[in-house]
Amino acid sequence: MSAILRLPCLFQTLIAFQPRIRQVLARRVGSAAAADLSQDLFLRLQRISGDLPSRSDARRFIMRMALNAATDHLRLERRRSELLAVFANGQESSAPSPEEQALVREQIQNFEVALARLPPKVHAVLFMSRVEGRTHAEIAYALGVSKSLVEKYVVRGLLACRAALQARNG
Repeated sequence: MSAILRLPCLFQTLIAFQPRIRQVLARRVGSAAAADLSQDLFLRLQRISGDLPSRSDARRFIMRMALNAATDHLRLERRRSELLAVFANGQESSAPSPEEQALVREQIQNFEVALARLPPKVHAVLFMSRVEGRTHAEIAYALGVSKSLVEKYVVRGLLACRAALQARNG
């Protein structure tokens, strides 16, 4: 049976299993994030290629995807909190002015646009490296590529982001 014919089985399983997935995710990440993560599973399933699980394994496969998404979400939130703490500790005790806050928001938005324009593999490597804090060896293993290729993707992503930010900032 081809992968295209078996993919609807995953979607049917996900739809039937959605309340349970949200319940499990809500315990791990909170209800608002659980709703977002469970919806993201539909997008993740669309990107699946290669060997798909059998009908009997579809439920376990989808739950593993959901739990991995929750882990990634928690890791991202923890990393974001660490970065904000570092940023906050480095600032003077006075609160930034509204102009400074707007400038920082604009810089963050510019950076997010630059990230969104990266090729998917470069984006994934840069995200795993800089946001999740994974080592190049861990990323290489997770993606099934060489450590050298991961290093090239990191450099390529950082250069692309820097160029995009410099172009926007003049």
